[in-house]
Amino acid sequence: MRVTPNLKLGVTELGNRDGRTIFVTHGWGTDHNFMLCFKDLFPDYRILLADMPGYGKSRHLKQFAGYPGLTGQLILNTIPHNSILLSWSLSTLSGIEATCMDREHKIDRFISVCGTPRFPCDPNWPGFDYKYVLRCQQLFSNPKNQRLLKLFFIKQTQCSTLPKDQCDNFIKAYENMLPVDMEVLHKGLMCMAHYDLREALFSVKVPCLHLFGAKDRLVKVESASCVVDLPYHNTAILHNSAHMPFLSEPDEFKRVINLFLNSSYLK
Repeated sequence: MRVTPNLKLGVTELGNRDGRTIFVTHGWGTDHNFMLCFKDLFPDYRILLADMPGYGKSRHLKQFAGYPGLTGQLILNTIPHNSILLSWSLSTLSGIEATCMDREHKIDRFISVCGTPRFPCDPNWPGFDYKYVLRCQQLFSNPKNQRLLKLFFIKQTQCSTLPKDQCDNFIKAYENMLPVDMEVLHKGLMCMAHYDLREALFSVKVPCLHLFGAKDRLVKVESASCVVDLPYHNTAILHNSAHMPFLSEPDEFKRVINLFLNSSYLK
């Protein structure tokens, strides 16, 4: 399986067409509909919301789902030069791969939001217990996975720090999302369980910002301490957020990112 130069991710363009580009990638079980808020968060920027392989406008690329390296190449085929790459949750793995493979220097800065180069815990890394991934794999082996996915999102809103209007928008985003193939969901869970891109992340040579939610149960806030002293890597913690700080603390989320993008001093 090979990614040829003509293969590109489907994107939704919003915002200021003359502005600098923020290229946004979504997390597991979601698509660009969940990231529409970026238009209002960063009105001066050109916002490109990418659909990952198997999702939304990239459903025809589902054979590449579950392979962060190949998806990273698709990102590089699609992203314009001098762009900011912002990856949320599981897509951080592909974002890391793209940033590491970027020989044309298309990616000027990289932002991870509640992402990590390794999701399960080990003696040297904070994360979640591997048994939870196995449990999710069992749940989503059921042909009724679309119903389970909706229940998953409803549960997220009930147990989250999101205000009611954002919870409603979150469920609306799910309802506007095209159905996701069960194989794509499974491959995403396998990525979450098995990929370890710590070495790749630590070798990145472009300015990076890693945002964490203090109440996040998926990506532990303790992960911030693992990258805080590394060259090129900057961290920020949003203390009233879980896994979706762009919804739970939009003003602080915007402030921290604008500070990073406009700063002349970066590690």
